[in-house]
Amino acid sequence: MPSRTLQRCRRSLVGLLGVALLGSIAVVGAPTAAAQADDVPPQEPGVTLRTFDLRQSLERICQLKSGSTPNVDKLMPVIDFSSAGEFGFEDNFLSHVVANINIPDEGDYTFRLISDDGSRLYIDDQLVIDHDGLHAAEPKDGVVTLTPGYHALRIEYFEAHYDQQLTLAWQPPGATEFTVVPTSVLSTDADVVRVTAPGRKYCEGDTDTPGDGLPLDSVNPNYTLTDLRPEGFQPMVAAMDWTEDDQLVVVTSGSVSPGGPVENPEPGEVFLLDNVTGATGPDEVTVTKVASGLLNPMGVAVVDGSIYVSERDRLTELTTDADGDGLLEHATVTEWPYGGNFHEFAFGLLHDEENFYVNLSVAINQGGATTDPQPAENRGTTIKVNRETGEVSYVAGGLRTPNGMGWGPEGELFVMDNQGGWLPSSKLLHVKQDRFFNHYTNPDGPFDDNPVTQPVLWLPQNEIGNSPSNPVTLEEGPFAGQLLFGDVTYGGLQRASLEKVHGEYQGAVFRHSAGLEAGVNRTVIGPDGAIYVGGIGEGGNWSEPGKLKYGLQKLAPSGENTFDMKSMSATEDGFRIEYTQPLSAEAVENIAQSYKVEQWRYVPTPDYGGPKVDEETLTVAAAEVSADGKTVTLDIDGLKRGRVVHLQSPRPFAAANGQELWNTEAWYTLNAIPGEQPDTTQVFYEAEEARLEGSARVDNDHAGHSGVGFVAGFGQPGASTTMRVEVDKEGGYDVGLRYSNGPNPFTGDKTVSIYVNGEKARQTTLPSTVTWKEWATKKERLNLRAGANTIEYRVDSDDTGHVNLDLISVREPGERITLFDGGDQSEWLYTDGRTAGWKNVDGDAMEVAGGDLRTKEAFGDYRMHVEFKVPQLPPDVTGQDRGNSGVYMQERYEIQILDSFGDDTLDNNEAGSIYLQKPPDVNAATAPETWQSYDIEFRAARFDDAGNKTEDARVTVVWNGVTVHDDVAITGPTGGSIPEGPFTGAIRLQDHGNPVQFRNIWLEPIEQATTSVTATPAQLTYGQESTVDVMVESENPVSGSVELLDGDRVLGTATVAENGAAAVTMPGTALVPGNHELSVRYSGDEANLPAVGAVAVEVAKASTGVTGDTARIPFRHDSSIDLTITSAVPVSGTVELLHRGRLVATATVAENGTVSVTIPDRALKPGRYELSVRYSGDELNAPAEGTVEVQVGKAKVIR
Repeated sequence: MPSRTLQRCRRSLVGLLGVALLGSIAVVGAPTAAAQADDVPPQEPGVTLRTFDLRQSLERICQLKSGSTPNVDKLMPVIDFSSAGEFGFEDNFLSHVVANINIPDEGDYTFRLISDDGSRLYIDDQLVIDHDGLHAAEPKDGVVTLTPGYHALRIEYFEAHYDQQLTLAWQPPGATEFTVVPTSVLSTDADVVRVTAPGRKYCEGDTDTPGDGLPLDSVNPNYTLTDLRPEGFQPMVAAMDWTEDDQLVVVTSGSVSPGGPVENPEPGEVFLLDNVTGATGPDEVTVTKVASGLLNPMGVAVVDGSIYVSERDRLTELTTDADGDGLLEHATVTEWPYGGNFHEFAFGLLHDEENFYVNLSVAINQGGATTDPQPAENRGTTIKVNRETGEVSYVAGGLRTPNGMGWGPEGELFVMDNQGGWLPSSKLLHVKQDRFFNHYTNPDGPFDDNPVTQPVLWLPQNEIGNSPSNPVTLEEGPFAGQLLFGDVTYGGLQRASLEKVHGEYQGAVFRHSAGLEAGVNRTVIGPDGAIYVGGIGEGGNWSEPGKLKYGLQKLAPSGENTFDMKSMSATEDGFRIEYTQPLSAEAVENIAQSYKVEQWRYVPTPDYGGPKVDEETLTVAAAEVSADGKTVTLDIDGLKRGRVVHLQSPRPFAAANGQELWNTEAWYTLNAIPGEQPDTTQVFYEAEEARLEGSARVDNDHAGHSGVGFVAGFGQPGASTTMRVEVDKEGGYDVGLRYSNGPNPFTGDKTVSIYVNGEKARQTTLPSTVTWKEWATKKERLNLRAGANTIEYRVDSDDTGHVNLDLISVREPGERITLFDGGDQSEWLYTDGRTAGWKNVDGDAMEVAGGDLRTKEAFGDYRMHVEFKVPQLPPDVTGQDRGNSGVYMQERYEIQILDSFGDDTLDNNEAGSIYLQKPPDVNAATAPETWQSYDIEFRAARFDDAGNKTEDARVTVVWNGVTVHDDVAITGPTGGSIPEGPFTGAIRLQDHGNPVQFRNIWLEPIEQATTSVTATPAQLTYGQESTVDVMVESENPVSGSVELLDGDRVLGTATVAENGAAAVTMPGTALVPGNHELSVRYSGDEANLPAVGAVAVEVAKASTGVTGDTARIPFRHDSSIDLTITSAVPVSGTVELLHRGRLVATATVAENGTVSVTIPDRALKPGRYELSVRYSGDELNAPAEGTVEVQVGKAKVIR
């Protein structure tokens, strides 16, 4: 590490001082622009257009809730917009236009607003045109007298439905017609970071008031506010600490510009303030500057009388005043990675007996995206610096903009991180060694491969935070042991009540106090017990709206006990809320109805920020008030782990003394629920929440995806998404990839590679889904280890890529899949991708609502059970309007649901029918309002490699115990379905507008089991038909066939018995004599995968024999003996005749086995002989020996 060196203003600050200290930008409810003044900040031509996604239809312009971050923020040349591409949305949005207009000459200017729907024009905060309300694109004029120079211009506009337009024209003095206000007179603040955030934005409600639907706007009565800035002292506070003699050390940030580097920036400085504790005021406080020339210091610590500050790239100790100028010298304690990016700050500075602790923020681009690649390694981390050696080591990672750290009540280290990439909202984190908090960087950070640690608190953006700063622990008062933290752009102070559930912190956050002079960047507790807050802000929107850009105040306990929520803790069935005072009798009387509860979750992705996901409104089932009236215990139906729960008790909600509740809202991060919880092993892992590399990106332009999007950009080698998967035990798991494979850049099968724990498992082939809006599942059997695993889908050099990835499912093989049993609907989603939201009703059932549901996973062959109940409808409701719904197999083939009770006519649109193809064989319907069941066995259609259908889908349906379709072919889709193809399809339940209910839905995939095939080694004889015994091993009954092969040549086939046995008969001449290694190939069947084995076969030569009749031959004459070589195959070779080992004669064997052996004259004397016959054999026939009887007659004497 570098040695300690004394330096003064040791490096140039020009070009280094930077930006976006906190990474989140807020926009006030009503926009503001620089009013008429000579000190307008640097400008650029054009206007700023900000659009807010309201998702509600307005009739008039609304007031946005304070601190709302826009969905769109961009520079536009003029105010003349008429398309969704310009605004960013089609319908249900609000837009603000902010600019300065440079008036050349004094006079009366007529402006014309043309808008569809409503709009308002303000100049210098004066309403010039009020064109509000629902209407088509029509003009409205207004006249204003303006002087030369800049004037603030802003427009508020909303669009409900259909067309959209916003145009600002003018008629300057002397002009005869209207023209669009030109770019030449319009300008907006230059070099600003245009940060946006996705998700819905909200208008103020009619009943919203500060602390009840809106941020607080005044000081909590528990405190007395005191200003601490002497006249002329305007600190942009970056850090604070205390000396041993109660001096307040205030560190200022220096120039921090949202637009990036600035010329001649102000340096960071250090001040000592006296007379700040106790009863004091600005006139009593004295300020002494003790250091300057610091590079954006963001942390300070006083240790053993020395002042240490954390600058962008180093830890600095302020030492002595060597030259007597009153300023302390700088000594470098250590340095850390720094790449010169404007966002690379070193936030906070804490210490214990051994180490200092600092947070390093990552580099970002203008606009807020994380810089890729990072200019310096290992940013986005909490580091510790050894106080003795200066050695830097890493504690935790996955941070983005961790503006501030603080000690918890038990000495824990807590850190605040700010919304951005991988942070859908700001959050409070509990830092421990080796933890990773989900913000990925390139190159990898030191902890990127570790499991993600969930936040202690989510701080819903613009509701309870925007740019939170350092937490401190309250040591005294009614909230002792709780955390307090400020916010730069949301403003004020928030309070956190934490608890441990299953060993980890979680808890609730409440609004606490407002009414301060600036957004709060630093908070410390003073020796007098007061809360000291330091303010900061910058131009544009990077500050609390309407407040100063600097500030220093304290909040001293006033002795009041304001009626407030003191704490909120989780129970097994809901929450327990403790109040600071007893509730009034009126509040207690209707206590259960006094609360509004909703929950949602967040999905981290690489995109900046993120919307709420899976929003649900919950019901308070029961409420109980304690005997002292201070505690309310709520039972709440439907609470889920991993959610943020928002609880509100709108006013009137008073204490027994009549005091209204100070703050009516709480946001609880429910990572875990107390008590023993049912096993909820995670099944689905969203691809867009995973780690993305290469060209992979998150997109959402194709409907039907789950979560907040899908992973696209899978067209280039190196594109990948890596999901972390947890399983209980080692073994094989069925991992299903939900994907889409559309027609670009070609139609057909496409491939990607699968890696498990860093090792390539295989290349997988993904059949075409015909269009990009269809989603299929490709299942693989992957071996996983117990605990954490990574499953990566990657485009390798030999892959085609060009697919979209939505999620994976991980299940134990062969398990029955419970699709719905009365609990959550996590196996389902609406067909447009929305989270499933059918109404849960009594009897562990759900009732159709809001559209068709489909399973997240798609299936091939399966058995399925589903129970349904059709409603009792009036007699005049007939036909297809009577209890209509349906069960779609693979989203292609519908089994109709209808109230067909008592209908004797069997038709193909009645209950139990294969819709419009085949009626049920029997009407097995029971009466309405009774539970009925379908048991379905489905076999998907089969397709060849070219995508041509070779076999129809088939189905068996048992309705209420009666078989109504028995292995029936379905000739094609039944209507309202996805196209047929080789890809799998989901189960779909139809919402036809009738209140049909479903329950007890399960599915068992009919999966092809892994098989093995073996054969018994055989010894065969050439020429003889032979049998090879084969055995197919499987966990399922088997069928199909086996083949015996010599290379590619089929030697024989056989049908496999159900027990797996088969006997393959092979022709006698299939193999030549010798040793052979043959293949045994099992064809597979619907339940079993194909398999290949091997068998050794030894083929002996064909058996032969020698036959011949007794021969009589004369002496002294050549004579022939006829012999036969017997064999099942043609023969060749020779035979020999021998007498007592002496060769008598030889001959060649004919192909038919006959041979005529000539015995020469006088070879044998007269007499009877038994000659030996020896056959030589040939390539196919074995040698043979035999005997033949020969009688040689005496020669006749001729006289």
